[in-house]
Amino acid sequence: MNKLELLYELATGPALNLILEAQFGGPGVQQSIGTGRNIHTLDPQPITWENYEGLKYEVDASPDGKYYAEVEVLDYPEMSPPLQTFSDEASATSWVRNTYEILHRNLMAMEASR
Repeated sequence: MNKLELLYELATGPALNLILEAQFGGPGVQQSIGTGRNIHTLDPQPITWENYEGLKYEVDASPDGKYYAEVEVLDYPEMSPPLQTFSDEASATSWVRNTYEILHRNLMAMEASR
């Protein structure tokens, strides 16, 4: 079989069906799947750090231009870090996100060790 025959076989035979199935998620209507989406859930929205269970955050601005950030661990209040002060909202949000990641990993480790 030469290269042209092999290319024709791949473009028309069962291999094409496998490629299309892998690319478009199987038979049926083409699914628009983006990063973080899952077509097997009832609500296929992206799962972000803001959706972690057991954690709550708040970022507030004060009249003097400072930003306050707080992360609360709902089931383990002793794990909650103290209120933090920042000069801009981006820094406050970045701290919240990094803190969320650390606390989420710790909560998962605690749950796994039960």
